[in-house]
Amino acid sequence: MTIVDLLSDTVYRDQARQQLDALLDALLDEIQRFPVKTAQIYGLRQIARQQPLQVKNFAGHQRKRAERKHESASERAKSILKSEIQFWRLVEELCDSATEWSVRQEGTRHAPPELRDENIPPRRPGMTEDERRNRNQLRQRQRKWSDSWTMTHVPAFFERFCTHALYRLKMSETNHGDRDK
Repeated sequence: MTIVDLLSDTVYRDQARQQLDALLDALLDEIQRFPVKTAQIYGLRQIARQQPLQVKNFAGHQRKRAERKHESASERAKSILKSEIQFWRLVEELCDSATEWSVRQEGTRHAPPELRDENIPPRRPGMTEDERRNRNQLRQRQRKWSDSWTMTHVPAFFERFCTHALYRLKMSETNHGDRDK
């Protein structure tokens, strides 16, 4: 069993449920429907599978689109769009942020000891050419490892996230009966 399989069956499953449920439990009482459409969840899943490094950009684009719509929407539509904005903001944060948990932070926890931030000396005036080159090479290896982690683990996490989102969407439809596909 690989680390991605292990994390997918434990941490990713639990985090996807915890993060999404916390958001939805707060939103569904207010808006009585799921914040995004089924097609958007499938789109997120497809981006995560095919272009894992672009998930944050995709979510940012979706959020900005909803923000533009929010500016000229009616009051009822504004609350729905506000929830959509929060959903996409959560997706962005789950990719790469300073929040409590994200896929990138999980990667930092599993980084090889030689690639951890504390092993990279701070930039300082008077660094020799060799020190600067070594520092830059270490940073480059760290970035390469992080991108590799993202390419493998973002699809695994968002597979769990989207599956749970589709489950919650279906439950929302069942409970409230009003869903446009």
